[in-house]
Amino acid sequence: MKEHIESKTDPRCYAGVCDYQLSKYDVSCLPLDEDIITRLIALVTTERRPQCPQCLFYIEFQTMTAFQQHAMSCDADDMAPCEYCQCLYRFYQLDEHSRYCRNISEQQRQQAFIDFILSKLKYPFTPIQVRFYIERQRQNRRVLDPHKMVDVLAEFGAFSHNVEKDKFPLEVPTLDCGVCLESCSYDDIFVFGCKDAHKLCYNCFERSCTTKMDSNEVLTCGICNYQLQDGEINQLRVSRDQKRKFHEYQIQKTFNNFVNNARGLIKCPNRDCKWVVEARNPNERFRVVCRSCTNEFCSICNQQYHYRTTCQQVTQITQRWFVWCNTERGNYWRVRAQQDATYRAQLDDYERQLAANTQRNEELRHRYNNLKADEDFKAQNCRLCPYCKRVVQHMGGCSSMVCGRNYHGGDQQSGCGKNFNWDEAQPYVPITNTPVEQIKNDLPRPENKQRVVHADIRCDGCHNDVEGILFSCIHCPSLIYCEKCEQRCTLAHSEELRQQKKQQHVFQLITTPEVLYTRRRR
Repeated sequence: MKEHIESKTDPRCYAGVCDYQLSKYDVSCLPLDEDIITRLIALVTTERRPQCPQCLFYIEFQTMTAFQQHAMSCDADDMAPCEYCQCLYRFYQLDEHSRYCRNISEQQRQQAFIDFILSKLKYPFTPIQVRFYIERQRQNRRVLDPHKMVDVLAEFGAFSHNVEKDKFPLEVPTLDCGVCLESCSYDDIFVFGCKDAHKLCYNCFERSCTTKMDSNEVLTCGICNYQLQDGEINQLRVSRDQKRKFHEYQIQKTFNNFVNNARGLIKCPNRDCKWVVEARNPNERFRVVCRSCTNEFCSICNQQYHYRTTCQQVTQITQRWFVWCNTERGNYWRVRAQQDATYRAQLDDYERQLAANTQRNEELRHRYNNLKADEDFKAQNCRLCPYCKRVVQHMGGCSSMVCGRNYHGGDQQSGCGKNFNWDEAQPYVPITNTPVEQIKNDLPRPENKQRVVHADIRCDGCHNDVEGILFSCIHCPSLIYCEKCEQRCTLAHSEELRQQKKQQHVFQLITTPEVLYTRRRR
């Protein structure tokens, strides 16, 4: 291999004999010094990916360690397709994703499937090529099976990557712009998410948006009245400033439509952000990602998004997590260490990390105090919308209310847009009436030596089955620790969030096995 380093040529298996080009993964598996492997990887030109023996997809690996970690956590039997976008998800992710996926446009679902296939291919193809192949499958009324598609495209790639210049084996046809009627390649045609999937070249797409904005009209498809979504505006081939102007204009026009038609909407709770989107089902809770500031929040309560918990449960879980971190953790390990010397290591680790725990506890105390103040304010000033159960505030005037805005317009917030009477609305009942000193978690009794085992649930720290208390992050799709890994791992998670300048996450303490967490089967 030194000859490749000296000549700066791509690594091959016995050059001149079989001439097989080594991939980055192939090079990383060679029994060579790390420095030589690093230099060889820099010379690799092929983008061929290795195949995972578990899920049978082709994944981007550069080291044997990364491959082994993926293979250990990969379970093909624990994956199922989303009924909306056809992408494969773990069973514990599927329900959450489905609620999100059925609230996005068909174009977004199609793009999600294209991105999924692209990330699993053996050879790199362009999104246009994959889109064309998927459309051919649909035209031939074939089932969109990700594994079969990846296998076929792997054969295509083997064919095309043996020639001097990469070429997609299928001829990608051109399309005619629906406005100027010019014949353009797929790369130069934009397909709208409307029912008829109208197609415009990017020049006509831009002119259509500019004309509508100058005419004070909502930005729509250049042929029909389908309203453009954020993702479609992002596809415009214009400057960043011009794209921002289109976004801000569309947001304002969307606001006006909601006010005039009393429809439900979801607004980003970030005070400095004006992003808004129509709520197809304003009574359904799902994860919302702001397309403007990337803020993630709950569609109902507007707080940091929470998995596997209702909006009402978040407050109580936050209280109990604060109590555990502030007082119960230390007491728990002291009692355990007195009864069983094997727990002394956890107690020693707790005492070594007192400074880090103190910093986190102060952040949790600040969060808890804000939560308590918010609950007190809502109890005194707010009631619940009788339709979507969102918290609403009466700002004065008559008792006629519209969920999500002032009755006579303005001050738009997330809401279902339904009319109701303030005097008849249910008062908001605070969940934090109990003083924090009186809150206790239902922890295992110290004298009970029989350990609770959460069967088939593995800790993300030690990768063993969880025993004792199970700690589940309610703000992550799946993050679980056992009681022995909890302090070390949650502190690392907390520090990572702090560096990213994100709000701290809350963990739920689970002391009895639950069906909800059946995952990661061996």
